[in-house]
Amino acid sequence: MTRSFFAPRTWTRALATLRAPELPLLVVLDLDGTIAPIARRPGLARVPASTLRWIERAVRGAKTRIAILSARPGSDLMRLVPVRGVVRLGQYGLDGPLAPAGSVRARLRQRCGRVAAALRPVVRAVPGALLEAKGLTVAVHSRGVRSAERRRRLRAGLLSVASGEARRQGFRVMPGAMAVDFVPRGHDKGRALRALRARMKPRAIFYFGDSDGDEPAFSALTNRDFPVRVGREATRAPYRVTGVGEVARFLEAVAASRAVTR
Repeated sequence: MTRSFFAPRTWTRALATLRAPELPLLVVLDLDGTIAPIARRPGLARVPASTLRWIERAVRGAKTRIAILSARPGSDLMRLVPVRGVVRLGQYGLDGPLAPAGSVRARLRQRCGRVAAALRPVVRAVPGALLEAKGLTVAVHSRGVRSAERRRRLRAGLLSVASGEARRQGFRVMPGAMAVDFVPRGHDKGRALRALRARMKPRAIFYFGDSDGDEPAFSALTNRDFPVRVGREATRAPYRVTGVGEVARFLEAVAASRAVTR
């Protein structure tokens, strides 16, 4: 059963963790739909200035690390969250400090290019659909697709590519909020989060994400952690918040609770 992250019992436990500055803490955030409101097009998304201020203060906290784990490429994360000290993991961890070796990335780029080529005619045939080739992954955005008939046509085309060229290239489908990502098989946010935990060794992790692409990360957490789904969709996470405003409320609490007095 999923319950509100701000329900008294859960929030009391969360605050007790935040207010123990001797405990190493890791806060991991998805971007779109989590700290940035979902935009009509990817290039229009922005993280509110107030949220950036809370992240900037939180990252300076005692034994506190902040990471962004997103489907977006690392260059987008740098542009949208230009806060010093934040760890940025793009494209499900394929882009950034946990990225695989250069030779592996080169092979994945070639395969990703073939998947993108197979998707282009599908996307062109559906007005409002948008293809975003990110180098190591590919996204198809459907927010601009206005009619149910066009959405059905787009889904059928994506399923055809998923079962054909994408499978041949070793890519799988990762559904998101009004978008579908094609991601190299074996790579997801759960794998990235486990690698991040092994590197940073936090006592507890708070993870916030709003889409099905975040579910593997929720499953990678333990009972001392806080997996939090943003929004109302079904989830394996035990906790949820209503939207980006409540994520910002949490970040404000992190900044206040972990502040270093001088």
